[in-house]
Amino acid sequence: MKSKSLDHFFYPKSIAVVGASEDPGKAGYQIVRNLLDLQFSGPVYPVNPKLDELCGIKCFPDLAAIPEAVEQMVVSVPAFAVPQVFEQAAKRGDVKAAVIIASGFSETKEPERVQLEKKVLAIAQEAGIRVIGPNCIGVMNTKNHLDTTFAAGIRQVPGGMSVISQSGALGASIMMFATNQAVPIGFAKWAHVGNQADVDVLEVMEYYRDDPDTKAIAMYMEGINNARQFLEVAQSICQEKPVIILKVGRSEVGQGAAASHTGSLAGSDSIYQAAFKQAGILRVDTVEELLDAAKAISMQPLPQGNRIVVLTEAGGPGIIAMDELGLSPEITLAKLSPKTKEKLKEILPPMAIVDHTEGYVDMSAAADEKQHAEALRCILDDPEVDGVVHLSVPPTFLQPKKMGELTAEVVSAFNKPVTVCYLAGDWVQAAREVLEERGIPTFDMPERAAQAMVNLVRRANLVQRVKEQKSTLSVTKAKISESVLNIIQPAQTNQRAVTEPEARSILHGFGVPFVPAELAHNQNEAVDIAKKLGYPVVLKVVSPQIIHKSDVGGVEVNLDSEQKVRSAFSKIVANAEVNMPQAEIQGLLVSKQADAGTELIIGGMRDLQFGPVVMVGFGGIFVEVLKDVSFRVAPISEKEAQAMLRELKLYPLLTGARGQEKIDIDALADMIVKVGQALVEIPHIKEIDLNPVRAYSQEVLALDARIII
Repeated sequence: MKSKSLDHFFYPKSIAVVGASEDPGKAGYQIVRNLLDLQFSGPVYPVNPKLDELCGIKCFPDLAAIPEAVEQMVVSVPAFAVPQVFEQAAKRGDVKAAVIIASGFSETKEPERVQLEKKVLAIAQEAGIRVIGPNCIGVMNTKNHLDTTFAAGIRQVPGGMSVISQSGALGASIMMFATNQAVPIGFAKWAHVGNQADVDVLEVMEYYRDDPDTKAIAMYMEGINNARQFLEVAQSICQEKPVIILKVGRSEVGQGAAASHTGSLAGSDSIYQAAFKQAGILRVDTVEELLDAAKAISMQPLPQGNRIVVLTEAGGPGIIAMDELGLSPEITLAKLSPKTKEKLKEILPPMAIVDHTEGYVDMSAAADEKQHAEALRCILDDPEVDGVVHLSVPPTFLQPKKMGELTAEVVSAFNKPVTVCYLAGDWVQAAREVLEERGIPTFDMPERAAQAMVNLVRRANLVQRVKEQKSTLSVTKAKISESVLNIIQPAQTNQRAVTEPEARSILHGFGVPFVPAELAHNQNEAVDIAKKLGYPVVLKVVSPQIIHKSDVGGVEVNLDSEQKVRSAFSKIVANAEVNMPQAEIQGLLVSKQADAGTELIIGGMRDLQFGPVVMVGFGGIFVEVLKDVSFRVAPISEKEAQAMLRELKLYPLLTGARGQEKIDIDALADMIVKVGQALVEIPHIKEIDLNPVRAYSQEVLALDARIII
């Protein structure tokens, strides 16, 4: 297994720091200092020809001078000196891994420095040396006290979270924040891969997947080039371990001057959001949420459902937690059984609030340590409860540590998640430490405890989703039919758009149903087709140069007589000749006018990062104003397509809400799947736009089709 070679990075028996320095302001000093201060389990060999000793240990002039074996080297010299270091390592023959701290390589985009990076990698590959970097700060491992970074102040507190960061500075800052809280958030491993000349994010993820110390994978992401492969790897991991990502760049940046609704509606972040969900990745919004989610998920069992209770000793924190839960669509506030309510009234002081609001129990400030614990036991014992957010501001007459011990004892007796917030500071420190030692996550503020519970529920939902997901994100090449090639090749050769009849023909091959239509070359043909289809009909101009037909006056609707068809035919041709005189008019498409129904848009596009992507949304004003749309990376299953529909804000309109006609959801989902299949199997297609799509109680029909090659 390729990722197994990363053991040389995370579990080296010895490390040489090339470019070690006695200047505290240099990376070469801090790296040596970190390794020694943390008491790294193996020998450390500083390398600097100008020093005999550094930090109390012998310093060597070069790699060749080190008499003992060197498994890993950390390289902190100027960029143009790096090849020489690798040549020395190659001659030794025992160096298996190299962390290149130095910058000034391909990240500069300068050709000379891009070549420099390639030269270094070529030497490394010839010598069998794996490389992390360049332009990185390396790795950490709490198990053997490894820290190749030059970040100061990171406490190595063991935990179940392992981190990947696409920013060295922010990644180190995240760990400083995590380990310098009132109760430190521990971690197992940490990595920043820099330019990814050799080892990349995917390989580190796979390594974490197989690492028994890693219970949750947390990642800071800015973007990724091999996005589809990344999602395939994440999807395989998420079935066993959570992948939690803080992805920045949320503002919707359009996909350029897109020629269709699908393209213009697809901001890069909306596709990331959909793809993460599809792969089972838990996305978070802040550094705090990233750490809190990883902490809770790595310490607590996942809930069996989404029915949550807030158990509080103080009203204010309880209301804050209730707000957080109430604003989360994933959460249902649990309805306690009558038996549980009666028992709580027996356990708690008379002024306790038990049954006023579902999912909320205020024990009151009069509750003592035992009442805290027994109330929690009573609630966890209720089969209608899946998890508890437990809050308290212990008065001075309580012993917080005792309260923590009793609480921990209760929680350990159940296989249900509990998140805790005891307020505040030194007064509750001992209680929090007791809980954390017993594997129960505690948080500084009630909203963080509540949000951690939300993410436990979200993770449980994602696990189920990934297990049920029958589609694959991998794309296989399919043989394209001759009839499709006969449409695509002339369009490519002449750099023209595919006409609507051609688009219909392509999509018919995938089983996409359309309103009946035929091409008419003159008025007489148009009248004959209209009679055959039955009035009323719609006429639309057909031209490779006219993409948006309505913009040039190329559409006429509700034509219910021969006279109207003839008049509309002449009008459309005249409009096209005036508005687009260079356009080649191939004829007019005569289609049966569809009955009124629910209007949607279904589309697809080829994203630069993710490849084939499908989209569905409500049509008309809803897509223009509300942008009520949902995306997925294709291909997708019918179940996933139905999940897309449920994400739409106006989804209740499809299910018969407020007297609306109940729509054929299965047929609608099937059309989404087929658009995805077309994109996957025909790589020439850039965009597909079915707009509008009319949905009815027993069928779904596309009224118009646009394909961009």
